Amino acid sequence: MEDEVVGEVEETPIPKGQGLASAALLMVVITMVSRIAGMIQIMVIASVFGTKGDINSFWAAFTIPDLLYFLMAGGAARTAFVPVFTEYLAHKKVKQAWRMFSTVFYLLLILGGCIVLLGTVFAPQIARLSALGWLGSEPGRVDVCAHIMRILFPAQLFLVLGGLLMGTLNAFKHFLWPAVGPIVYDLFFILGAVVAGRMVAGGMSQTQALDVMAFAVVLGAIFGNVLIQIPPLVKRGAKLQRVFDLHEEGVQKVIRLALPVILGLAISEINWVLVRVLATMCETDAQSILAYANRLWKLPSGVFAAAIAIAVFPNLSEHYAKGDNKSYVRDFSFAMRNTLFMVLPVTVAFAVLATPIVRMLYQRHSFDAATSPIVGDVLIWLTPGMFALAINYIVARAFYARQNTVTPVIAGVISFAVCLAVGYWATFGMGVAGLAIATSASTVINAGILLWWLKREVGLLDGRRILASTLRMLPGCVVLGLICWGGSQYLAGVLGTTRELAKVITVMVPLGVGGLAFVVACALMKTEELTSAWRLVARRGR
Repeated sequence: MEDEVVGEVEETPIPKGQGLASAALLMVVITMVSRIAGMIQIMVIASVFGTKGDINSFWAAFTIPDLLYFLMAGGAARTAFVPVFTEYLAHKKVKQAWRMFSTVFYLLLILGGCIVLLGTVFAPQIARLSALGWLGSEPGRVDVCAHIMRILFPAQLFLVLGGLLMGTLNAFKHFLWPAVGPIVYDLFFILGAVVAGRMVAGGMSQTQALDVMAFAVVLGAIFGNVLIQIPPLVKRGAKLQRVFDLHEEGVQKVIRLALPVILGLAISEINWVLVRVLATMCETDAQSILAYANRLWKLPSGVFAAAIAIAVFPNLSEHYAKGDNKSYVRDFSFAMRNTLFMVLPVTVAFAVLATPIVRMLYQRHSFDAATSPIVGDVLIWLTPGMFALAINYIVARAFYARQNTVTPVIAGVISFAVCLAVGYWATFGMGVAGLAIATSASTVINAGILLWWLKREVGLLDGRRILASTLRMLPGCVVLGLICWGGSQYLAGVLGTTRELAKVITVMVPLGVGGLAFVVACALMKTEELTSAWRLVARRGR
C-alpha cells in the first residue's frame, strides 16, 4: 500500500489512475486515527482537570508557542519549501534539491533555536500579553502560565524541524510517516495526562501535575515529529550536507515564498490569539471552555480537509511547475468536492448534537454537568465556520502551490479585521459564545475571498461540477440533521443524560441512523463522490 502512495519521482501524473485518491484515502484514515488519539487526549484532560483552576493557565500557555509553530513549521518549513523542492524533483535536479534542503534545515535550526531561547527567557512578559484579562483579577494564573510556557518552548524547535522533514516526505508523495507523527505526539500527551491524573488523585497539586503534561509534550515533539521521520527520509536518499548557502537560488526562492506565507499564517493565527486573549476577559474559565470546543470545531477539517489538502498539495505544485493548468483544475476540483462531501454532513451533525456530543465526550469526574451546555453553545456558534475552515485548507494550498503567497495575506488581513470588530462587540455582549461568532464570521469571509480571487487568477475552477455535487448532498444533510435532532431528543427523554451508556446512545444511535440515511440519499441523488469513494475503498480492501 505504501508503494502505491509514494510512487517514484519520475511517476508523477495523478489522478487519472488512483494516485491522488489513494493518497487522500490514506491521509484521511491515518489522520482520523490521529484525531481519535487527540480526542482521547482532550477527554482525559477534561476528566482530570475539568474547566476550573490552573488548567486555564495550561491552555493559555500554548497561545504564543502554537503561533510560532504554525508560522515556522507551516510557513517556512512546509508551505514555502514543498513547491520549490517539488520543482527540483520534477526537473530531476536531485543533488540541488538536497543541497537546498540542507541549507533550509540549518536556517530553521538557527532561527528556531533563537526563538526558543528568547521565549524561555521572556516567558513572564509573553504570558502577560497572552493573559491581559488576568493581570488584575487572576495574577497567580499568569505566573503559572509563564512557568508552563518555559517548559513548552523547547518543543517548538523539534516541531519546526519536524515540519521540514514531513514536508520533504510529502514532496516525494509519501504521507504515511508524516501522518503517524502527530499520533505519536498525542500518545505522549495522553500518557502525560494519565500520569498527571494519578498525581492529582494522589493528592499532588494541579500545578505539579500540569508540569508532567508539559514535559510529555516536549517528548512527543522529539519522537513524533523528528525521530520517526528520519528513516523514511534516508530511504529516499536524504543527505544532510555540510552546506549553508543562503545565496543558492532555491533557498532564495524559499525565503521569498516563506515571508508572505508566514505573514499570511500570522494573520490567520492571530485571529485565534486574539480570541484567546479576549477569553481572559470573559468568564473565569473561558480558556478551558474554548479549548474543549475548539478541539471539536477543528475535528472535521482536521480529519478530512487537512488530509486531502496535504495529499493534493504536491500534485498542484507539480502541475503548476509544468504549466499543466487542466490537471491543476482537475485536482483542485477533486479536492474541493471530496472535502465538502465529507465535511458538510459532519458539520450538520455537530450543529444539532453539540451539547450531547460534549456530554458524551467530556462530562465525567471534574467536568461537571453544568459545563456541558456552555461548551455546547460555543460549539454551535463555531459550526458555521466548520465547512469554511475546510475550504480554506484546500484553497490556501491551491495558492501556495502556484507560489502565490500574497493573496492569502490580503484575505487574512480582511478576515482579521472582521474577527477583531465582531469579537470586541460580541464578547462583551455574549461572553465566550461571542468569541465563537467572531471566529466563524472571519473564517467564512476568508474562504469567500480566497475562492473569488482564485477564480480570477486561474479562470474556471470546475465550479459547476462542484456546485452540482454540493446540491446533491444537501437533501442527505437535511435528513441527517432531522434524524439526529429528533432521535437525540427522544432518547434523552427516555434514557436520561447522566449514565455513561445513555450519553453514548443518545449520540451514536441517531448519528448512525442519520449517517445511513445520508448515504442512501446520496446514492439516490447519484452523488459522484459517494460512488467513487466506495469503489476506491472496495478495491483497496480486496
